[in-house]
Amino acid sequence: MTQTDLQTDNGASENGAGAAIAPSADTLKNVIESLIFVSGSPLTPKRLARAARATLAEVQPLLDELVADYEHRGVHLYYVAGGYQFRSARESADFVKTLVAPKPMRLTRAQLETLAIVAYRQPLTRPEVDDVRGVDSGSSLKMLTDRGLVRILGRKDEPGRPLVYGTTPGFLEFFGLSALKDLPTLQEFSDLTDEHKALFEEKTGESIDIAAAEIAAAEAMEQAEEELLAEEEAAIAAAEALAAAEDEEDGEDDEEDEE
Repeated sequence: MTQTDLQTDNGASENGAGAAIAPSADTLKNVIESLIFVSGSPLTPKRLARAARATLAEVQPLLDELVADYEHRGVHLYYVAGGYQFRSARESADFVKTLVAPKPMRLTRAQLETLAIVAYRQPLTRPEVDDVRGVDSGSSLKMLTDRGLVRILGRKDEPGRPLVYGTTPGFLEFFGLSALKDLPTLQEFSDLTDEHKALFEEKTGESIDIAAAEIAAAEAMEQAEEELLAEEEAAIAAAEALAAAEDEEDGEDDEEDEE
């Protein structure tokens, strides 16, 4: 081995640069823990496996172990937005806030209404949001997009090619959801505990008015039913008009044949 090779080898051994990391079964769990710790956003099992130079089958059981390891500690390992992320325990929230005191993302009632409609009915266009709310939602959609809670998914294949909106992974992370299927139903929303209500108010800066939410949901359902009924009646009327026109044409053809 030459002196140059020796220096290169020593450098790699001292600082790890250029050295291939192939963690053993004993150290892989620590590697995964370190990767999640330094990441500023949730990491998916697939991405963790790639970063740790391991297989998904090796990584997933260790992730489950880590979740259990941190279950009774001040920091928990949560599965949010499709990935894993360390977060302070919810029961420590009051103490953590006194030290960190992050500025909450304030959402107006109009923005919350718009966000809820997009979350539950996505993908949908701005006119479809306006139909549910009964007012223009352009400014609310823009603000939600700027804050990374809503994104443009594409354009709808209809006249005018309107933009189609949906929620972002940041929306899931913001509300601590692993997937959209975890969104609460109206019944679950009505049964929220005081702790979850307080968390919602802290996150959004808005109080929860259950009665108003139920009324709004009922009105939205009633409006949707009325729109569906109107569409059915219009379709029936159009079909009857078409049938009448065809009968009239057939009658004229019969008269011409008789002549």
